[in-house]
Amino acid sequence: MVQPATTPEHWTELIAARRQRRVLTEQVAALKRSCASECGKKHVSECPKCWPLVIDKMRQRYIESPDREWFTSRKAFHQELEELFADAKEHRISIRQIEARIESEKEAWYRWILRKHAEFLVTCNDDLVHDELRGMLDDPDRSRDEVVEMMWRGIGKPPDWAERVDAFAARVAAAGGNSAALKKLYVDEFFLDKETSEPLEDSKPYLDEYLSNENMGIEEILGKIMKDAQESRNLRPQRDMHTARLDDLRRAKMADELNKKQQAKSQAQAAQERVVGDDLYNLPPCLVCGKTLDTHDVFSCPICQAVTQMGGKKELTVFCSEECHAAGFDDHTSEAHACESGENCVQERSDGQVDDVEMDDGTAQDGFICRECLGLKRVTAFCSERCAFENVVNHYKRNHEAKADADEVSSLVRPMQETLESILRRENPRLHMEWLT
Repeated sequence: MVQPATTPEHWTELIAARRQRRVLTEQVAALKRSCASECGKKHVSECPKCWPLVIDKMRQRYIESPDREWFTSRKAFHQELEELFADAKEHRISIRQIEARIESEKEAWYRWILRKHAEFLVTCNDDLVHDELRGMLDDPDRSRDEVVEMMWRGIGKPPDWAERVDAFAARVAAAGGNSAALKKLYVDEFFLDKETSEPLEDSKPYLDEYLSNENMGIEEILGKIMKDAQESRNLRPQRDMHTARLDDLRRAKMADELNKKQQAKSQAQAAQERVVGDDLYNLPPCLVCGKTLDTHDVFSCPICQAVTQMGGKKELTVFCSEECHAAGFDDHTSEAHACESGENCVQERSDGQVDDVEMDDGTAQDGFICRECLGLKRVTAFCSERCAFENVVNHYKRNHEAKADADEVSSLVRPMQETLESILRRENPRLHMEWLT
């Protein structure tokens, strides 16, 4: 038997089988007509001259075929056929018996192909089909029709599959072996969407590789696709495990974020419910009369309160009433929060003169505090903007060991009332406060 140099495509085998069957049918029909006209026999099997010729034509179809078909490599079957055809010549067996034996061998070949090439079921994601088909392949009591039906169940059976196969085989045959025409036909059939003419999903890398290699056959690229699909299927349990793990992590992250949001919400609600800072619940007695204070109506020194609630080293100074506040606040301020400028204060010149420290618009100036001291949780006060501008540079050199220029004065101090109000609002949400003047 002539062995083909390369393995042809499946449809090439189909085309060859159909061609060989047609040739055999025509040859046998010609022998029958010749026998009837020349030998006068009613049936060619009765003719000792023509019957062996008919058997030889059948033998050539299976033993000496120039094309590759399903039986090409089945050597033991060839030997068996030789004996069967020899017996048929002597009328020891019938043609139907030989045909039955051929069909039986073809079924065995079909089962062997399915066992050997698992890629036939790569597109099937039904594990039940895989398991049942494997059992069928080794069970002689399950018919070929049952095996074929299970195959269709696994890969899907288009309603017009037979017509489509016939049409495709006809187009391949019409190409006449022209490699360029066949490549275009295969691209259209296997890689492009019939409606949009665009590459099918996930096919682009394989299409590019197939088109870029003139020597690559369609079987090779399809084999690569099936190999990749099989590897992907084998890795599916691992992917599923990773996917499940990622889902668990996402759920855990969402739960953690939700928990954080709930905690933040609870903290915000608690902060809203907290009317004043914790330091204001345990108050010292009134500075003037020594009376115990009602926490709902308190007059305090804003500087002492701000320093205390910032965490600085200071105790609250409070008054039980406006009268006590008026009687003791100024003295307390003079003693506890005297102007940092000391003898250089613009209001206390060494010659005993008191300078006018009003703003240009005639309003009294607010005090100022050192920014650096504020960061250290203490309040260092200057009685006015002018006093701060004239003395803060020396204060920086003396207390912070830092150089400061007169041009930088505005960045070294902050307005006192504005700063204290900001601190007290931050530390005492929802607390109603009034600034006494």
